[in-house]
Amino acid sequence: MRRNPVPGLLAALALAAATITVTANAPARAAVGDVLCTTPSSDSSAYWPALSLTPAATVVTITRDLSTCTSLSVPAIDSAPVTVHQVTLPSYSCLTLLSSAPTVINFTWNNGATTVVTGTRTVNLAAAALTTTVTGTVTSGLFTGDTVVYQLVAPSTDVLACTLGLGTVSRIDSTATLTIG
Repeated sequence: MRRNPVPGLLAALALAAATITVTANAPARAAVGDVLCTTPSSDSSAYWPALSLTPAATVVTITRDLSTCTSLSVPAIDSAPVTVHQVTLPSYSCLTLLSSAPTVINFTWNNGATTVVTGTRTVNLAAAALTTTVTGTVTSGLFTGDTVVYQLVAPSTDVLACTLGLGTVSRIDSTATLTIG
């Protein structure tokens, strides 16, 4: 004996409609993977005077160019164009460069929106690579509340020589990756 498929089909449609209604009324939340920026994105820091073992007042000029970004939640975002930020640190050396520290980073996206990240910088000097990682949270602007991992990888030769008292560091050029979400 054949069953009538109509009651089952109607029940499935009612369940789908209820699911759509619940989803439509749910509060807006950030999408997982709101932004991903990958190489050839870059982040460079220039130091004046060059860093040595002796702490000194230092002007740091940071040039950031996140040129290859994708966003699931804001498809218009494809980059955070070149920004230059300058800060004077009262006492900085190649050893303090390697220290963990609280940090705030501002990103301005190609659509004009901004994202402010508050987090902690950690640095790992191993073999041929200097890896700097900022982990934190978006504290204002686009993607507020999202978690952030911003990672920079650079050759370690100059920094390693500086920590041994065998040279100075005038510039660090890093490849950059950024994950928000």
